[in-house]
Parts: sequence; structure tokens; C-alpha cells
Amino acid sequence: MDSRDCRILFLFLLPAVAIGLKLPNYLVACRRSDPKLDECVVKHGQDAIPKILGGDPKYRAPKLEPMDITELRVNQGTKQVGLKMILRNAKLYGMKNTKFLKAKTDLKKRQIEWTFKVPRVEIIGDYEVNGQVLILPITGTGKANVTITELDIVYKYEWDLVKKNGKEYMNFTKSKIDFNNGRTYFDLKNLFNGDQFLGNNMNRFLNENWKEVTKELGPAVGQAFSDLFRNLLTNVAAQVPYNEIYLP
Repeated sequence: MDSRDCRILFLFLLPAVAIGLKLPNYLVACRRSDPKLDECVVKHGQDAIPKILGGDPKYRAPKLEPMDITELRVNQGTKQVGLKMILRNAKLYGMKNTKFLKAKTDLKKRQIEWTFKVPRVEIIGDYEVNGQVLILPITGTGKANVTITELDIVYKYEWDLVKKNGKEYMNFTKSKIDFNNGRTYFDLKNLFNGDQFLGNNMNRFLNENWKEVTKELGPAVGQAFSDLFRNLLTNVAAQVPYNEIYLP
């Protein structure tokens, strides 16, 4: 019987307070009537990524390169892996290399799907681990570097329109993220109370059996991205009228 629990806590964006703002100058609006609307979204979205990651206090958007993660918690109980792992006070590096690959926009149904590729992210922070991997016990606390490669992210969201001060704003009602990743690498310091021989062997074992170990880590990181996207979009959409985001 499986018992799985993945939890993420990170520094959320502050709630938006201003309304009636224009889009920031690094976000170029596309016209709803444009027959190549999706191409427009991808082009200008890709161009805006460096500015978005740099943060923008006016829109309550924090710096995202690196991304601060207060806590990432994985509680995995399967026949192969019985593992409790917590990463705290962590930073996630690598979002600056994000590629915006595809957009699917259905303005009538108010549905959008965005596809991204991130070649590599590194999560560096304090870890705590206890349990077993396959037949081997694992325990330790210390510094961790978890590197995840080839992240494929598909973010889908739906919205309705609400009126504020005579203008329509997007109100996000539903979101979903599909998240897949390639190889994962572990470097956990101070395993087994600092026993270097046991620690080196365990790190090697984790890296050889990364697929089993990361079955729940991947979804946990995916949830972090989902929360991030939703909060970014909510902050902008709550302050910028719909007609400024998608031009008539």
C-alpha cells in the first residue's frame, strides 16, 4: 500500500492591492483578433522571462532567480522506497534558462495552455532525511544539492471575467500542471552523522537509483511551479484590465 505526501512552502507573492494598471513595458500585449495569437504570446512571453525572473515590486512580483523555497517535504511510502525528506531554507536556480515552447489560447472557452522547457534546475538548501531506499537505511541532516534535468512543464488555466470600477479583469478559476523531468542527481552532505564512507556510498546508490527515489520529488517540485505560475498570473490579472492583457 502506498502512502505518499508531497508538500511545498515557498515565499508567496503578496496580494495585489492596486487596480487599473497598465502592463509592465516588458510584457507586450497581443491582439485577440491576431490569427497568429499563440505565436505572439510565445514570442513576447519568451522575451519577457528575464525581466519577470528579476522581480517587479510594482506588481508584487519577487525575484525568482533564484527562487526561495521555505520548505519542500516528501513523504514517500512504497515497497521500494520508504522515505521522509525535508529541504528547508532552499534556493532553486536555473529558471533563467526557461524556454517558452508553445501556447494554446481559446478565448471563447477562456482556457489557455502553455508549454515550457527548463534544461536544469539546482535546489540547494538544508536537508533532513530518514527511512530506507530499496534495502538500505538512510538518515542524516546537513547541506543538500538536488539537481533535476530536462523539466517539461505544461500549465493549463481557466478564468472568468469580473468587473471592478467599470473594467473587466481576469479571475482564475482553475489551474493544472503536468510536470515531467529527466535525470536527477543528489549530493547530500553529512549522511550517517558524517560517516564519509557510508555517505559516499549512499550518494552513489541514490544517483544509481534516482528513478525510484524521485517518483515523489518530481511532483513536489511541479507543485511549486504550479503555485508560482498561479500567483504570478493572479497578481498581474488582478491589477491590469483584461483589455490591456489581450487587446481588442
